[in-house]
Amino acid sequence: MDNEFPNFAALRAAKTENVDYRIVVRRGARTGNAIVMAPHGGKIEPRTSLITETIAGPDLDMYCFEGLMPESNRELHITSRNFDEGTALDLLRTKSTVVAIHGRQDRDDPSTIYMGGKDAALVSEIAWRLQEAGFETQKDNHPFPGVQDLNIVNRGLTGKGAQLEIPFSLRRRIGNEPDLLEKFCGAVRKAIDAFDARNGVQSWAVS
Repeated sequence: MDNEFPNFAALRAAKTENVDYRIVVRRGARTGNAIVMAPHGGKIEPRTSLITETIAGPDLDMYCFEGLMPESNRELHITSRNFDEGTALDLLRTKSTVVAIHGRQDRDDPSTIYMGGKDAALVSEIAWRLQEAGFETQKDNHPFPGVQDLNIVNRGLTGKGAQLEIPFSLRRRIGNEPDLLEKFCGAVRKAIDAFDARNGVQSWAVS
């Protein structure tokens, strides 16, 4: 988008925290290796905050940057490769499993989750778990590869993470259907726990 802010400093200079936007951080009861993020949460990409909070549950760390304005919240969108809000960067310095939740327009595909990010193993684990739960995923040949080093999802300890671009129609259904929300978020959470378990991090919800 041509009217996006180039970085967080520019946004902060133009907008008021807790009026136009807010930063939500929830430290998990078992703060450790993983974090789930929504850098375009609130009204910017609707329902990405809900999905992020549900995946994280009470034990994983969670970060959301949320739009609060009555309208035109898309104005608060900082592209992922320019997203440099300080709290997010500080959190990421301690995390080696990073999952970012995004929303995309349907265009001609209202159901497929586009998977991106540099952590191929984590991306594959999440895609497999989602497919197992009945969701459609696509890892290649889409507009959101998420492989730039400066993409917020790739700025954790390992320099790589996994991002999910969820179409608007699917996000609307997830927000309106509690069973679907549980199924979707449960699948992603199983993937995170299984991934951490394989990498020597204590897991508590793999099944």
